[in-house]
Amino acid sequence: MRTKLILVFSLFLLSSCIEIQDVEFKALEGVKIEKIEGRNISILLTLKLINPNFFSIKIKPSIIDFYIDDQLMGKIKLNSQIKLLKKIEKSYSIPLQIILEDGVMINLLKYSLKDKVKIHLKGFVKGAVYGISKNIEIDETTELDDEIFKLSSILGK
Repeated sequence: MRTKLILVFSLFLLSSCIEIQDVEFKALEGVKIEKIEGRNISILLTLKLINPNFFSIKIKPSIIDFYIDDQLMGKIKLNSQIKLLKKIEKSYSIPLQIILEDGVMINLLKYSLKDKVKIHLKGFVKGAVYGISKNIEIDETTELDDEIFKLSSILGK
């Protein structure tokens, strides 16, 4: 029992010494709609990311709210774990499930006709390094231009 306590205490001390640098977003390379069932949309998001750390980071299943032009559209759910490899710039294909709020399908069509839309993501993402988990707050806003948000580009037409 004493050995386990010392091991846990040592891990706690070491984890406080680890400085985690932010993962850098480089580019949105693609959005592909996999399936639409009612209010649930399965998409495959391809992102180019840089992990500047000397260790891999695991992103665990998480749920965050997403807004378009300050209107809550629904939740984005990451169902599977993603491993961001250490010290590398890499493209990651991330399967996501979007769970839409009631009555927002009409608004999505309206936004697809705009030249630019403001996307806001808010919530917590759970990450882990060396088995030690931490919730990271996400509160990001960005503008997407018409080439990315248009239905024709998402559907691949």
